[in-house]
Amino acid sequence: MDTVELILSIPALEHDRFIGLLEDHANGFHQTDAELRAYVPVKQWSDAHRERIAARLRADGYGNGLTVRHLSARNWNEAWETSLAPVRVGPFLLCSHSAKIPTEHADATPLRIDPRMSFGTGHHATTRLALRFLVETVTAGDRMVDVGTGTGVLAIAGCLLGAESVIAVDNKLKVVENARENVGQNDVGMCVTVREGSIDTVPSEPADVVAANITRDTLLDLLPALRARLADDGSLILSGLLSGDRTQMLDALHDQNFVIDEEASEDGWWAVRSQPCPSEAR
Repeated sequence: MDTVELILSIPALEHDRFIGLLEDHANGFHQTDAELRAYVPVKQWSDAHRERIAARLRADGYGNGLTVRHLSARNWNEAWETSLAPVRVGPFLLCSHSAKIPTEHADATPLRIDPRMSFGTGHHATTRLALRFLVETVTAGDRMVDVGTGTGVLAIAGCLLGAESVIAVDNKLKVVENARENVGQNDVGMCVTVREGSIDTVPSEPADVVAANITRDTLLDLLPALRARLADDGSLILSGLLSGDRTQMLDALHDQNFVIDEEASEDGWWAVRSQPCPSEAR
């Protein structure tokens, strides 16, 4: 299948908005800190689509920040593999299913991801921030919940770090199917359960770790439900937030009686790990 590759020269904080314009047509996305690439089947692409994206870029001050390339079926596969260059995050090497492990990362644990239409390859700061918190937080035997799982990368990592069980949820069926494929490719199906839906599909049994790498407004709406699924001595990891969201999110966490454990930032993105206030233990 011939494919059109769109290269948008925009900062990472703008990616979600442009993904929203393209997600009905694209087969996949690749994100770096300064660039968004989208892959659209030729049959679903037109000059009208190009002008719509170009006009939005110009209106937002990104000038001629759009490059369009036609890829044959073979070149599309090569481009997709290239876009998934391995990324080291703590003990993990995030890579495609077919990637060979470089010698310099022979000590890493492979975490193999095919993102398709989903979010989470390690190339975006929000994923890296959440992963680093998981590495510091998850211990053997933990129960974990991953809300807005995307590719399933956080859920898979939780299992590889020793979690006894992980429930991962996402509200898009195609994303759920992708996450399940990635779970299978990493041989963690005995540990990770992927469900379609939101936090309300997660059993009420308290989890030791709850992670959510999603948008600010969604996180704000879900905070009470996230707290309800968290053990009194558990850890809540939130990512997907801009540095400018920090004050609003900290206020919301305090309102829900959380104590801030640690904060981290990278490339204009911010993440936080918090715990329920001991005085609020149920």
